[in-house]
Amino acid sequence: MLRIRLLHRLIVAGFLLLFFALARLQILEFSKYQQLSQANRIRILPQSASRGRILDRNGNVLAGNTLSYNLLVMPQEAGRSEGWISKLSAILSMPQEELNSKLQKKNTASFAPALLCENISLEEAIAIGQLKYDLPQVVVQVVPKRAYPLGNVASHVLGYIGKIDAWRLEKLKKYGYKIQDLVGKSGIEEVYDYLLRAVDGGMQIEVDNRGRLSRVLGFKAPSKGKDVQLTIDLRIQKIIHEYLKGHTGCVIVLNPLNGEVLALASFPDFNPQIFLDGSPSAVNRLLNDPDSPLLNRAISGLYPPGSIFKVIVAAAGLEKKKIDARTTFFCPGYMQIGNRRFSCWSSHGQESIFDALAHSCNVFFYNLGLRLGPQLITKYAQKFGFGQRAGIDLNGESAGYLPYSLWERIKRRRTWFSGDTANLSIGQGEILVTPLQVARAMAAVANGGKLIQPRLLESIKDEGKTLEPKPPQIIDLGLSEENLRIIKEGLARAVSDSHGTAYVLADAGISIAGKTGTAQVDSGQAHGWFAGYFPADKPKFVICVFLEHSGTGLRSCLLA
Repeated sequence: MLRIRLLHRLIVAGFLLLFFALARLQILEFSKYQQLSQANRIRILPQSASRGRILDRNGNVLAGNTLSYNLLVMPQEAGRSEGWISKLSAILSMPQEELNSKLQKKNTASFAPALLCENISLEEAIAIGQLKYDLPQVVVQVVPKRAYPLGNVASHVLGYIGKIDAWRLEKLKKYGYKIQDLVGKSGIEEVYDYLLRAVDGGMQIEVDNRGRLSRVLGFKAPSKGKDVQLTIDLRIQKIIHEYLKGHTGCVIVLNPLNGEVLALASFPDFNPQIFLDGSPSAVNRLLNDPDSPLLNRAISGLYPPGSIFKVIVAAAGLEKKKIDARTTFFCPGYMQIGNRRFSCWSSHGQESIFDALAHSCNVFFYNLGLRLGPQLITKYAQKFGFGQRAGIDLNGESAGYLPYSLWERIKRRRTWFSGDTANLSIGQGEILVTPLQVARAMAAVANGGKLIQPRLLESIKDEGKTLEPKPPQIIDLGLSEENLRIIKEGLARAVSDSHGTAYVLADAGISIAGKTGTAQVDSGQAHGWFAGYFPADKPKFVICVFLEHSGTGLRSCLLA
């Protein structure tokens, strides 16, 4: 009897547990399982939209879109007839075994078309379309595809796109990015991806318990990305692109009044289309190329400025009244500092600041640098934007390196000598700058002493509306007009004086002012620089030319 009562209680307890479990599922967790049920019943079929275009200042397309053709297979139709694989194989010139292998790898719901082949040719798409009654299993899908019609032109400005990687997905998934999305990975494509990015649409459909389509619940039209218009002038960009072929270096042209970058080219360059159409081996060759074609030398390359830096030392000397327009130093072709002789490239004789800038006299600037000292030189270098990022709207910009600071000397446990100051005063030693910093500093001379923020974005085009970006940052350096006049006259003489280092530009047909530079390096020939502006009396353009290991070749390049 006791055993029967015990068994009865166990049965009652079991039913009570079952009741409470069912109550928890049906009442407490109803909403959770309702959502899961809806998810099993409702599917989304995406539809792609076009990425926004990148335009130059005149509306020319730098990066646009073209049509691409994908081949989809309908799983529910795939097994209903025989022979369609062989027909498809003949059209695509692809072995049947490969097509079967692709089919087996596609693990998708029976209602959803599976991607079989990407980017088939237009001829193949037409041939398949003509056999649509013989090939009900396949569908040709037309999708927008990124296109770079100018090839390598402006590649470092435009950048490229590719499938999103793990760290970008983790960072951007809260903004709606998904696996397999195409995103910008460098250049304007990366910086303004949030503007250029399209919003995909699609159909919301209901399926039965076997995954078969029951009905269409809704449709959302895809929304194309916004067009981005740049300050780049394609005509100038093309000229520079041709000029740089065969050299390693970069050229920057900008407006000194508002910071608009009219052209920016780095060479070797690359074709952004390779990252979309190229084979993995072609992409790997590009990534592993020892000439670093993906490096944007204009903003990321770090180099000694050489004699270009003398403009900054001249400004510091004049502002701090260490020299004036009447100050001269005698140049016998060298200067003895301690037990070391510091050379000049020629024996210039008595030199004023005008002569020293025109002739690029090292001895004049050795003397001036020692009068100023490394602290003042560094202060004015920072004032002109060296040792800090210029703030252009491209990723990967380097800040450069100014060697004289208390922290650097403590960290490296080194003593600063007079010879270090002499080297710094002519842009040698450990100082490193980017070509963009040089162009920005020269723009400050050209525009009357204002440090501008370079920019590439001119406007955003959105559904017929034009949106202007916020104006760039402009910092008044507080330089006196007289001191700027002295520097400008010295730079003008560098071109107009028959002994000037840029005299090769005297017959250019327009008045030019500027400074050449030869930066010595540990191995190979010296780097070549030219930074200047024109017209000399009312500057509208600043140009910076940098050529790696050009030696004396900069002169012949300027002639070209």
